[in-house]
Formats: sequence, C-alpha cells, structure tokens
Amino acid sequence: MKRVDMWIRAVGGTAVLALALGGTAGCGGSATTGDAAPGRSASTGTGAISGAAAATTTPAATTGGPSANASPVLADGRSAVYLTGLDTTRNTVTFDLIEFLTGDAAKAEWKKDHPENPDGPDNDYMIVNKNKMLRTLPVTADVQCVVLSTLGGTDTKTISFAALPAFLKQQNKGMTLTPPAIAVLPFWLTVQHGTVIRFEEQFLP
Repeated sequence: MKRVDMWIRAVGGTAVLALALGGTAGCGGSATTGDAAPGRSASTGTGAISGAAAATTTPAATTGGPSANASPVLADGRSAVYLTGLDTTRNTVTFDLIEFLTGDAAKAEWKKDHPENPDGPDNDYMIVNKNKMLRTLPVTADVQCVVLSTLGGTDTKTISFAALPAFLKQQNKGMTLTPPAIAVLPFWLTVQHGTVIRFEEQFLP
C-alpha cells in the first residue's frame, strides 16, 4: 500500500485533514458530521481492543436507555468514523465521528483554506475532524463487518464482530497509527435505532 501523506490545518478551531494520495476514494459519500483525529490501539483484552476510553456518551444498552428528550449518540443512517475501541464482550464500539467529503463538497471545503488553488484536493476527497469527542454505541449481535481483504486492494470480505479486533491487529502490522485510533483506514457505521448494524472499511488508494 502507498505511504499516506497527511495535510492538517486548523481553521477556526476545526482540524481539517486532507489525504494527498493521488487517486480516488472507494466507497464514499459526500459528507457526515465529524469529530477528531485518528489514533492507535493500546491493548487487547478479553474480547476488547481499545485506544482510549470514551470521552462522552455511553450506549443505551449500559445506561438503561436514553430519556425521551435525549439526543442520540449518533443519528440513524450511515456515518464515517475512526474506530477507537471495540469491546466484543459487551458488544460496543467507540469511535471518533468524522466528515468524509468527496466531489463538490471536498472542493468547497478545500477552497476555504486554499483560495489560490480552487481545483480542490488532488485525490478529490477530504477527511475533516471537528472535535475530539469519542462516542460509544451498542453493536447488534448479528452485525455485518465488511473489511478489505488486503490493504490497497478493493476486494472485501465479511467477518464477525468477534473477529474484528484480531483482523485490525493483523492489518495494522508495520503501519503507524496515532492514538486513539485502532484502524489504519476509516470505517462507515450504519446505525439503526441507536445500534450499529453494519461496519464497512473505507478503501483509500
């Protein structure tokens, strides 16, 4: 896999990171509201892999459920994240919410900080982090985890949530991660009724 060169700037308190990889992104989406910077796994325990404890929010499964007026940890739908913790014993995932921008959305964000180069990022996408808040959600028992068979490739395979920590540990070998992220690549989480029902690893060339 190509070495990843990263560009980071702070704009009005917002950390913006563009991956200059000279290619196009794989499974994408124009944008999702986002959070902080990537990081690295710290340890593996009994069915757990984690880079840092969640800064805020705990899943409804461990708190007895949210109140009627409580905001959801993450809205239902598909959102881009950096994984920061997996607990396969309690069936929870902790993550840093990000924005994965492509096409016109990426160009618009790029031009805010690069008015002299309005064509946008070379690879036609940007990853934007707005804060460092970590969030935790429960994971459904039959969750689908779609991962890349090899780094740099586009072939995928589906594994169990129980197998995901070991898969990431193997995939991370020889790679440099910055805590608290535990995966080299971003993931997409699909949430339904406040529970994660699908993981998808994002291809980056």
